[in-house]
Amino acid sequence: MTLACREIDYAYRRGEPVLRGVSASFPAGSVTAIVGPNGAGKSTLLRLLAGVAAPEAGSITLAGRALASLTPRRRAARLALVAQRPTVAGAFTVEDVVRLGRYALPRDDGAVRAALDALDLTAMRHAAVPELSVGQRQRVAIARALAQLGGKAEGAGLLLDEPTAALDPLWALAVFELLRAQARAGACVVMVVHDLTAALNHADHAVILQGGRVAGAGPVEEALTPAALAPIFGVGFAAVGSGGVRALVPRRPAQA
Repeated sequence: MTLACREIDYAYRRGEPVLRGVSASFPAGSVTAIVGPNGAGKSTLLRLLAGVAAPEAGSITLAGRALASLTPRRRAARLALVAQRPTVAGAFTVEDVVRLGRYALPRDDGAVRAALDALDLTAMRHAAVPELSVGQRQRVAIARALAQLGGKAEGAGLLLDEPTAALDPLWALAVFELLRAQARAGACVVMVVHDLTAALNHADHAVILQGGRVAGAGPVEEALTPAALAPIFGVGFAAVGSGGVRALVPRRPAQA
């Protein structure tokens, strides 16, 4: 199952386009990172891919079928979105929120239990979400997305906006490993990330946005190079590596 967009445009206000002529492919069985400067349109693209909003021009397809042709329920069974800042109104418990992933779908207690276990939330399933730390809430949001997909990675799309932004190093690594496992099982995993080193080490492909357009795309080893990134971010990068781990370290040019 490939999720793809072709020549899509989108604007929140008339005459102020956020995305312009964006074409990209997000294959199943892999992790694709969407990267780019602030305001490049990354989160907007993710929302369009999830069907939360519709492009003003162009098309989005899921397994070759127009995303707009799917009913909301069918779309919910195939695509799950984790927002950048998950919010919950009211004193819902952790388990309540994870169960909300099944709201438009048949009840699946097994999927809920598996999702709680995957994010190590079972012991705190009765805790009120507003009382949790931001990082714990982020784990709850990811668990809700897993429950929504019913534990079925193959043929599913998991779309995440900065999924590790509030997580400590241990949990950031655990989430990246979880996303990799979902991809190995056949899911199409797409994540917006600002951490270029994380993208380089935990994604297979990258789509680079700049000013609402695609500025580069391809395997991370080819797309995320210092030469390619410097003009996009306006800062130089040093590529370093040790023990199989690669890093992109931003640096300013040496002063004369």
